[in-house]
Amino acid sequence: MRRYLAFTVVSLMVLAGCADARPQAELMADAAADIEAIELERAMVRYDSARTRSPDDAEAHRQYATLANYFSLNAEAAQAWERALELEPEHAAAWEGYVHALRWAGIFETDRRYGEKILRVLPEALRNAPDRPVMYDDAEEAASDLGQLDAYAAILAEHGATRSDDQILLHALGSLRIALADQEEGDRGQVVKDSIGAALDALAAEAEGDPNVPAPLLYRLAAGYDFRLLRREDDADRWLERLEAAPDRGHLADDLRYWDLAIDWQDALYGDAEGDRWDELSRLVAEGLKSPQRSERAAWFVRRYATVQAEVMASLDPEPSSSELNYPRVPAEPPGPMLDPEVAESLFTAAMDEIRWQDGVYGSTLATLLYFGIQPEVVLEKAVALEEALRAHRPGYLYPGSRGQERETSRRSFIDQARVIQARARTQLGEIEAAGALLEELATESRRSWTLAEYGRHLLREDRPAEALDVFVEATAFRGWYRGAAVETAAAIGLSEEAVEERLAARRPPVERELELRELGRRIEREAPEFALADQTGVEWRLSDLEGKIVVLKFWATWCGPCIEEFPHFVELLKTYEGDDKVVFLTVATAGSPREQVAEQIEEGGFTFPVLFDEQGLALDYEILGYPTTLYLDQEGIIQFKREGFEESGYEAGVARRIDALRADAF
Repeated sequence: MRRYLAFTVVSLMVLAGCADARPQAELMADAAADIEAIELERAMVRYDSARTRSPDDAEAHRQYATLANYFSLNAEAAQAWERALELEPEHAAAWEGYVHALRWAGIFETDRRYGEKILRVLPEALRNAPDRPVMYDDAEEAASDLGQLDAYAAILAEHGATRSDDQILLHALGSLRIALADQEEGDRGQVVKDSIGAALDALAAEAEGDPNVPAPLLYRLAAGYDFRLLRREDDADRWLERLEAAPDRGHLADDLRYWDLAIDWQDALYGDAEGDRWDELSRLVAEGLKSPQRSERAAWFVRRYATVQAEVMASLDPEPSSSELNYPRVPAEPPGPMLDPEVAESLFTAAMDEIRWQDGVYGSTLATLLYFGIQPEVVLEKAVALEEALRAHRPGYLYPGSRGQERETSRRSFIDQARVIQARARTQLGEIEAAGALLEELATESRRSWTLAEYGRHLLREDRPAEALDVFVEATAFRGWYRGAAVETAAAIGLSEEAVEERLAARRPPVERELELRELGRRIEREAPEFALADQTGVEWRLSDLEGKIVVLKFWATWCGPCIEEFPHFVELLKTYEGDDKVVFLTVATAGSPREQVAEQIEEGGFTFPVLFDEQGLALDYEILGYPTTLYLDQEGIIQFKREGFEESGYEAGVARRIDALRADAF
C-alpha cells in the first residue's frame, strides 16, 4: 500500500508541475484556485507540498486530508487529520474529519486497528466536538463491526454524565439502545424502538407550537424519526423542514438533507413518481448540487448525468439496454439513433461534468456518447486520459477496497474498456486501420467475451464476415451473449444455425478449460484468522478444530438481498456434500445483523445449516468488504479462493470446481 501511495504522489507531482518550488502563501493560494477550478488532484498535491514545507500549517494539513478523503486515500487522510489536531486540538470539524477518515480506512483496509483507534480517541473527540452527529454515527458503526458496542456505550455514558440535556447525545444514545437490543433474542429491538418513538412523540407535542425550538432538538426529532432509525418518514420530513429553517441550524441539517434528497431522487428515478418526474428529478438535482460537502456535490453531478441519460433513453423507442450502450451487437458506428442537437448537447454537458468531478471510472459514460455519435474526438481524448490514469495508478478511479490480484484484475479490465472506447471513437473519426489494429491486439492479448466481440464487429465493418463468425463463436464460448451475432453472421455467408452450434461445441471445451485455469489460478494463499463463534443452537465452532477439512465460509447480512437469494442454492450444496466429512459449510451473520432477523430468515426458509454470529469483528479480520462473500479454506486453514456476490448461473459447478481443486492439492 505504501509503495502504491508513493507512486501516486510522484504521478501527482507531475500534475502539479512540481508545485513545491513555490513560496508557501503562493502555493496555498494556487491550491485554493485549483479547487475552484475542480482540479482536485493538483490541489491535493499542492497542499501536500505545503504541509511538507511547513509542518505547523494546520490549514494545509486539513485541506490535504479533505482531498485525500475525497480520493479514498483514507489512511493518508487520517494521518493528516491527526497532525492538524496536534496543532489545533479544539477544531471541531477536524475531529469529525479524523473520525470519518479512520472509519473508512478501517472499512477499505479491513483493519480493525482503525476502528479500535476511533474508540480510543472518541472521548477527546467528544470533548472538543460534541455537536457533530456524523462522528457519533461513525463511532457506533465501527464499534458494531468490532463487536464492541458495550465499550462505545461506556464512552457515551461518561460523556453524558455532564451533558444530560445534550439532544445530539440523546439521539446517539437512542440509536445505541436499538443496536444493543438487536443483539438480544426475541423482539427486544422493536420494544426499544416503540419506547423511543413514544419519547419523540412527547417531545414533538411540546415543540409543535413553539416557534423558538433550538436546532439540536429539531435535529433529534428529524433524525429520530428518520428512515435509518424509526422509519417514520413523514414525521422526519416535517421536522427536517423546520430544522433547515432554524437560524441556529449550522451544519446539523446537512447530512440528513443529503440522504433525504438522495432517497427522493432514487425514488423519483426508479419508482412510480406522480406528475412530471423529469421536473421533479431536475429540482432534486439542483438542490443536491448546493451541498456544502465536495464529495456530496460530486455524487450529485453523477446523479445529474444519470437523470439526463435516463430522460434521453426514455424518449427512444425501443429504449436501448445498458449492454447495447457499452457493447452494441450491430457493426455500425455510431450504432444508435441520432439525437436532436439540443438534447445531444445536454447529454454531453452532463457527461463532461461527471468526468470533471471524477467519480470513478467513466468508461460507460463515454460509451453512451459514442452510441449517439456525440463528439467522438472528445471521447477519444478522455478515453486516452482514462487509460493513462489507470496505468499510473492515480487515485480515485478504482474501488478503494480492492487490493492485490483483485485490484490488478479490475485495473486491467478498465484499461481494456478504455482502449475499446478509443477504437470505437477512432472508427467514428474515420481512422479504421488504427481502430482495427487496436481491437485485434486486445482480442489477442486480453481474451474476454466483449473484447473478442468488439473485434468481430470491426471485421464485419471491413467486410470480413467469415473471420468475424469465428470471433463471435469464440466470444460466445467465453460465456458472452453473442450467439445471436454469430447466427446472423453465419446466415450472411450462407451457413446454418446448426453450423454455428457445431463450431461452438468444438470451442467450448478448450475455452472452459482456459477459464477454469484462470479462475483456479487466482489463489489468495493467506492464513485464515482463528475464530471461536457460537451458532444459532449455541454450539461453538473453532477454526482450529476443522484442521484437515476444506471449509467453505460464507459471510452474509440480514439486509443483503443476494445473500437471502443464495440460501436455497447453498442448501442444495449441503445435500450434495452430505456425508462428506472432509468438507464443512459454515455461514457467518455479520456484526450488525439483528439476531431476531437472522432467526426469522432462517426459520422462513426452513434452513438448518450452522449460522455463526460475528460478535468479534471477524469480517474485518477476513477482509470482507461486501456481502455475500464466500471464502474457501484448504485443509491447512489457508484461504485460497474468494467469491464475492451471488450469480445463479453455474453456482453449484463453480463451488464444486474450487472444492475439487483444494481436494486435489492434498494429493
